[in-house]
Amino acid sequence: MKRLIAAVILAMAVAYASAESYVPREGEVKFTMLQSTEDQAIHEVRSTPFTKHAYSYYETIDLDAAKPMHDFLGIGVSMTDATCWLLSQIDKDKRHSFFKQVFTKEGYNLSIVRLNCGASDYATELYNYNDTKGDVGMKHFSVARDEKYIIPIIKALKGYCPHLYTFSSIWSAPGWMKDSGEMCGGSLLDEHLPSFANYWAAYVKAYKERGINIDAITIQNEPLTDQRGGCPATLISTEQEALLAGKYIPQAFKKAGVDTNIWIHDHNYKAYERVIELVKNKQVTRNIDAIAWHPYNGNTPEVMHEVRKYAPNIDMHLTERGPNLTKLDEQDVKWWAETIFGALNNGCRSYSSWNLVLDADGQPNVGKHPCGGLFTIDIEKESFTESIQAKLFRQFSPYVDRGAKILSIAEQKHLRSIAFQNPNGDYVVCVVAKNIPNKRQSFQIKCRGEYKLVSLPLNTWSMTTIIIENNK
Repeated sequence: MKRLIAAVILAMAVAYASAESYVPREGEVKFTMLQSTEDQAIHEVRSTPFTKHAYSYYETIDLDAAKPMHDFLGIGVSMTDATCWLLSQIDKDKRHSFFKQVFTKEGYNLSIVRLNCGASDYATELYNYNDTKGDVGMKHFSVARDEKYIIPIIKALKGYCPHLYTFSSIWSAPGWMKDSGEMCGGSLLDEHLPSFANYWAAYVKAYKERGINIDAITIQNEPLTDQRGGCPATLISTEQEALLAGKYIPQAFKKAGVDTNIWIHDHNYKAYERVIELVKNKQVTRNIDAIAWHPYNGNTPEVMHEVRKYAPNIDMHLTERGPNLTKLDEQDVKWWAETIFGALNNGCRSYSSWNLVLDADGQPNVGKHPCGGLFTIDIEKESFTESIQAKLFRQFSPYVDRGAKILSIAEQKHLRSIAFQNPNGDYVVCVVAKNIPNKRQSFQIKCRGEYKLVSLPLNTWSMTTIIIENNK
C-alpha cells in the first residue's frame, strides 16, 4: 500500500513538473507570460500551450484580426526642477542604480523625458531665464541656473538611454510679457508674441550648446488656465497659439538654427474643439508635428478620433498624468490602465507621467496641486518606492520597442488591455484586471489560428503580459 501511494505521489510530481516546464514543440506558438499581483512583483509564469480549441464563453484578444494603427514612440516622465533637485541630493552611486532601473530595459525602460522651460509648479522656487523687461532680442537670456543640477542630470540620462527623446514645455513666460506682470497667472500679451517665440528659440539653442537636443516643444502647458494665480501659468488664446505655431516660433527657430518640432495644445481632451479649430488653419498644420493631450477633467480619449478627421497625419502624445496624493484609492490598477491604455489605443504615440520623483508629501512644490511622484523618494534613506503607475509601466514598457505598432483589438468588458507588434514581429499583449473578490477572471488569446486560455489569480488585482515570438 505504501509503495502504491509513493508511486502515485511520484507520478503526480512528474506530471506537475512537466506542466511547469512545458516547452512548445516545433511549429507551436512560442510565448512567455509575466505577471504581477498585489503580493508579487513581476515574475515569469509557466503555462500550458496554445491549442486548436477555442472557448466561446471567454472574451478573446484576437491577434489574427488585429490591425496596426500607429507607431509607438515610448513611455516617458517629467524631469522637473523639483525632481532634479531631489536627485542631486543623494549619493552618486544610488542615483546611478536608480537611473539604470528607470531608463534601461533592465527595469522600466522609460525613453522619453519632458523638461520644463523655467519653473513649473514643481520647482524649488519661481524662476525664468530673462527678467529684463523689453529684452525682445534675448540679450540677457541665461540658463545658468539650470547648469547647477538640471543640465548635468539630463545629460547623464543619455548614458542609460542613448535614444532618449526629449521635449520641453513652458508654464510661464517672464512676467513682463504678460498682462499680470507676474509668472503666476495672467495672459500673454499680443505685442509679445515675437518675444515669446524668441524666448523659446533662445532656450532650445542654449540647451543644444550644452549638449542636450530638444526634439520637440509644447508651445504652452495648459494654455486654457492661469490657475487663478496659484502657480506658474499663462493664458494663451486659440488665435495667439495659431500665430505662434504657424508663424512666430517657426521663424524664431529658423533664425536660431534649430530644427525642434512644435506640438500644440498640451491640455485636456475636453478642449478638443479648440484643437480642431487650430488644425483647420493650414499655416498651423504646415508647421506643427503633433498634438499634446492631458486627461484631466474627464478621461475621454475617444475625442482624438474627432480631431483625427481634420488632422489625419499629425501625431498625438499624452504629455502629463501622474499620481494624485488625495486620490490614491481611486487611482487603482484598473484606473491607470484605462488612462494609459486609453490614450495609446485611441491615437497617442506616447504617454508621459508627471514628476519622476517627489517626496512623500509631494514636495518640492511652489503651486497648489497635490501631485505625487512616479516614485516616492526618501532622502534620508536614499531609497525609492514605486507607484501603481510605475508598476504598470514596468509590466509592458521593457518589452515594447520604439517603432512597434499599436494594434486595434476588441475592448473587454471587465479587463483592460493593449497589444503591440514589435518591429521584429513579436507580439506583446498586456492585460490588467481589478480585484473582484472570489471571482475567477479569464480571457483567451488567438494567434496564428490557435488559442490560449489565461486564468488570472483569485482575490488580487493582476497585470499579465504575454510575449509571443515571431516564428518566421
